[in-house]
Parts: sequence; structure tokens; C-alpha cells
Amino acid sequence: MKNFVFIAATSAAFLFASCNSCNSNKPQGIVLETETDSIFMPNDSTVADLQTFVYEGLMPMDNGNIADYTLTIKSLGIDENGTYTIFSTFTSDTSLIKQQDNGESIVVIGMPNDSTAIIYQLVSANNKPTINLKVHGDSALTKLNSQMQPASKDGKHKLMRKKEEESIFTDY
Repeated sequence: MKNFVFIAATSAAFLFASCNSCNSNKPQGIVLETETDSIFMPNDSTVADLQTFVYEGLMPMDNGNIADYTLTIKSLGIDENGTYTIFSTFTSDTSLIKQQDNGESIVVIGMPNDSTAIIYQLVSANNKPTINLKVHGDSALTKLNSQMQPASKDGKHKLMRKKEEESIFTDY
């Protein structure tokens, strides 16, 4: 009986070793998916996080004044719908006026004479008129008038994206 158990164990070990040698014939560079490659992998916490884009600069206003704007857009990406907040400061009749507006930022692709343009439409929650801003790369915005033309010919009237600054706060 001992010999039978020994022979059976030896045969099983030989069979296992020969199966493993068969696997060495598979082409190199191919990775087979395992359970750890799918449902058991930890989630990447940065995927689909809300991002904040901050732009600053001078913009023409509908009343002819030039305002110092700070625009904050929160969305999943630079070409995704989200929310916005604008802080504007301007001088009117020798008094300094500060305003704040917020609402929804809607991304529109295309405009007359430029089918690939990316436009932010800032739809106010305070029933103010919609503001259209044309995106230039990922670093600048220019205000458009109702005919979808630049609201100012002055090259200084543009909102420039602020670089992300390192946070002074840390998570504990």
C-alpha cells in the first residue's frame, strides 16, 4: 500500500511539472488577466474628481466699463459642463463696484466660422445674461459678443488661467 501511495504521489508531481513546462511555451509579452487585474484592484481616487480652473484678467462689460475678473470653473475637465463663480471689480462714476455671479458653465463645441471652437456659456443663477467665452488652448479665454465675435479688439482683454498652486494644507 505504501508503494501505491508513493507511486501515486510521484505521478501527480510529474504530471504537475509537465503541465507547468507546457505553459513556458506560451508567447512572451502576453499577460493573462487574473482576478487581481479586475475587480480586486484598488480604485484610483483621482479618476472623475472635480477639478477647479481659475482664470484672471480684464474683460469688457456690457456697459462699456472694463472689469477685473476672477473666474472659477469647477468641472470634471476643461471641456466638461460644470459650475462657475465670477468676481468682478470695476470703477463706475468714481466709485469702486464689486460684483459676484455664479451659475452653470455649459461647454458648446463650434461657432460660426470655427466648427472646432470650444465655448463656455456661463448661465447665471441670478437671471443675468449668459456670457460666452471662447477657450484658447487650456490657458486663455476671450469674451464673445452676441454675434459670437470677440467683445474687444484689445489683446489685453483676456482671462489667463492661473497655474495650480501647491496646497499648504495636508491630509491627516
